[in-house]
Amino acid sequence: MNEPIMLTALDLDYQGQGVCRYQDKVVFVKGMLKGETGLVRILKDKKSYFIGELLNLKTRSNQRVDVSNPDDLHYAPLLHLSVPAQLEWQQKITEETFRKIAKMDVSIDPILYDKRDLGYRNKITVHVVKQERLRIGVFASQSHRLYPIKHMILAADVIQKALDKLNEVFQMVSLQDDTLKHITIRSHQQKVMIIFSTTQKTWIEKDTILAHLNLPFITSIYQNILDSDFENLGKESIRLYGEEALEIQFGGLKFPVKPGAFFQVNTPVALKMYEKVKALITGKNVIDAYAGMASIGQFISSNVDQVYAIESNHDAVESAKLSIENNRIKNVEVIENDVALAIEQYLSKADTIVFDPPRSGLDDTTKAMLLEKPVSEIIYVSCDLKTLVRDINTLKTIYKVTSVTPVKMFFHTVETETIVRLEKM
Repeated sequence: MNEPIMLTALDLDYQGQGVCRYQDKVVFVKGMLKGETGLVRILKDKKSYFIGELLNLKTRSNQRVDVSNPDDLHYAPLLHLSVPAQLEWQQKITEETFRKIAKMDVSIDPILYDKRDLGYRNKITVHVVKQERLRIGVFASQSHRLYPIKHMILAADVIQKALDKLNEVFQMVSLQDDTLKHITIRSHQQKVMIIFSTTQKTWIEKDTILAHLNLPFITSIYQNILDSDFENLGKESIRLYGEEALEIQFGGLKFPVKPGAFFQVNTPVALKMYEKVKALITGKNVIDAYAGMASIGQFISSNVDQVYAIESNHDAVESAKLSIENNRIKNVEVIENDVALAIEQYLSKADTIVFDPPRSGLDDTTKAMLLEKPVSEIIYVSCDLKTLVRDINTLKTIYKVTSVTPVKMFFHTVETETIVRLEKM
C-alpha cells in the first residue's frame, strides 16, 4: 500500500489530525485540516484505522495559516490553524468528548482565553542529545528524533534570551557523556530560573557551563537529579547559583516557585481560570486537592471560611507554606500527603472540593470516596479532556454537571484545559 492516494479530510480529531476515510477505515493524517484534499501515503495499517503521511496538499482550507518554519509544528501542532478556528475546535472537541465517553449532551460556556497566542509560556523544557555535535531541542511526537530549537515562538521573550545563550554556550562546550538530559527554563517578568536535569550528581561540564551563564536576568540556576527516564524533573534539586526561588506575582498574591513546584505556564489566562473557579464556588469550607503551591486555595481564600490544601510534592508544599505566610492568609491549611490517602479525613469538614489533578485524572480510591461520602459540589479543573469525562462518567450517578467551561491555555497546541462544576443530586 505504498502507492499515494488522494484523500479529503472530513474532520479534525482531538490530536489535531485530519480525519479521512479509505477502504471503510479511518485514516489519520497529520497536517491536514477539515475540508482539505491531499496526496497521502499510508504509513501504518492498524486493525481499525490507518496512519497516513501528507505528501502534497491539493486544496487548502480557508482556515489554514502559512508556517514559516515547519519544525515549529513539533511543539505547536496547530500552528497552521487560524486562532478563531482553534477556539472553535476546542469547543467542538469538548462537546464531542462528553457525548462519546459519558453519553452526555452538555451546554458549553464561552471559552476563556486572551489575545496573546505567541510568547505566552513562562516555562519550557528542552532536551539535550549528544550526537556529532551537541543539540538542544524537542522530540517529535512518539519519537526519539530531536529537532533543534533556536527560537521558541510560544515562549516569553526573556526565555528566548536564555535559550539563545544556552545555544551559544553549547557551541563552545562539548559534553563528555550523557549525564545532562533536560534543561527547564522558568521565567517571571524579566527574571529566569534555569534547571539542568542530570542522571547523577557528578556532572563534568557543570562549572564550565556555569561560567558562561553570567547574564543579569538569570537569577537562579539549579541541578536536578533525575529519578527515572520518564520524567523531566526528579525529587532532588541542588542550588548552584542565585536565589532559592523565582517569585511570581499573580492576582495580587506572591508565590516563591522552587524547581519542582508546579505553577501555571500562562499566567494571564490562568488568572481568568481562577476567577471562574472562584465565581463557581458556593461552599464555605473547601478542599483544594492536588493543590500544588495552593495557588487556587489562596486565590479563593477571601471568599470562603477555610481551605484544606492537599499536596504530595515537597517543593510545592514548602513553597505553599512560605507564600501563605508572605501573603498573610490565615484560613489555608497545607497538608503534605497523597490526595487518595488524606481526602477521607477532610471530607466531613468540607462542602466543596476543587480538584486540579495531573493528566491521569482522579484515582479509583478518590472516586469511590466521592460516591460513598458525597460533598455538595465539586469544581474539577482538568488538563486532559478524556480523563476528565471518564471521571465524570463514574461520578454522574451521584453528581450532575451544572457548568462546563473550556480554557484556551495553550494556543497552537492540542492541550485542553476545562473547568467543570458538579453538584450533588
